[in-house]
Amino acid sequence: TRTLFIIAFINICLVVTVSNSLTYKEYDNVNLRYDSTQLMSSCIESIKDITDLKIIEEDYYQTGLIGLEQSRITTVLDNENIENILNSKIITTNSNFAAFMVMLFEEIGLEKGDSIAISMTGSFPGANIATLSACKSMNLNPVILSSVGSSSWGANREDLTWVQIENHLYNNKLIDYESIAVSIGGENDLGDNISDEGIEIIEDIILENNKSLVNESTLDLSIGKKINLLGDISKYKAFINIGGGASSLGSGIGKKYIREGIISPLIKDEIQEIYYENEDAYSYYSDFKKSIAYKFLDNDIYLINIKNINSLVSQFGMSYLNDRGLNSVNEGLLFYEVEKFNINVIWFVLVFSVLISFIVGVYSHLEIKKKMEEDEVDSIL
Repeated sequence: TRTLFIIAFINICLVVTVSNSLTYKEYDNVNLRYDSTQLMSSCIESIKDITDLKIIEEDYYQTGLIGLEQSRITTVLDNENIENILNSKIITTNSNFAAFMVMLFEEIGLEKGDSIAISMTGSFPGANIATLSACKSMNLNPVILSSVGSSSWGANREDLTWVQIENHLYNNKLIDYESIAVSIGGENDLGDNISDEGIEIIEDIILENNKSLVNESTLDLSIGKKINLLGDISKYKAFINIGGGASSLGSGIGKKYIREGIISPLIKDEIQEIYYENEDAYSYYSDFKKSIAYKFLDNDIYLINIKNINSLVSQFGMSYLNDRGLNSVNEGLLFYEVEKFNINVIWFVLVFSVLISFIVGVYSHLEIKKKMEEDEVDSIL
């Protein structure tokens, strides 16, 4: 009875083991995602080696990519939403965000050799590096337009703006691309919400880093110049917007309500699909139609809108990127899917169970035979 009880207990444990077993199945072409995270990690390590770089306490992953709450070149300071802004910046500084960008590129069918246009601001240096890392791992050909101004916690330190970060990575041969032109950024892409002193600082940074300055008298003229710089739009497979650049998404506060993620050209005129539910969406739409993003949509080219990061990662089932305890580099659903039960565990449990049963059977047979022999001797005596 004791033996049977032990066997029953062991079998219960084996059943629990099988029921809790999991299979981690890597995606096809997952190496592209691993390559992108490795490259982004190398970029971050190089940035951390910059002389006199101060990594602040708020920089959770200690990357050097989290800037200041406010500076002379800060474009947006939203005190009521400051924690959410900081968290969104932190998400993009984990190297897994490069793999997330690869996933988005794959979603719209980008392939080796494709050309894409990218508009970057200083607000998300982590997302900028992640995007360039994804481009390199997938062998894409990006054409980049940038602006310097940054919202809180972005690349808003005067000695480490996005232009300076990009130059550092390019000069150290970590990325193969650099901006073809740079604007001031901020309101109307002219720094209308930055002090004259801040604008002068930005202009000096652009020129000192040998970048071509886009500084037209109006937003419409800046948009026109940038579109001309991009050349034949039909050669591009996608337009990637990172941040809330006025040239990219349009003037005013309307760009704040444009949905994040992948926007298909098929819905370019469906206002309720472009914007979050907002009673002013129709008035915002007229500004959006003047933007670079709409120009691409109007030419049947996908828009990938990288903003509202917390919502963006959740939209694609990657909310674990928002959980700092779970967001370990090269781990999670970005790299593999998890299936119930593991065939190796099942086979092990089956073999182990059969072996136990066999051993117990042999042992019982020998004990019975021994008992019968003893009884036979006793009967003779």
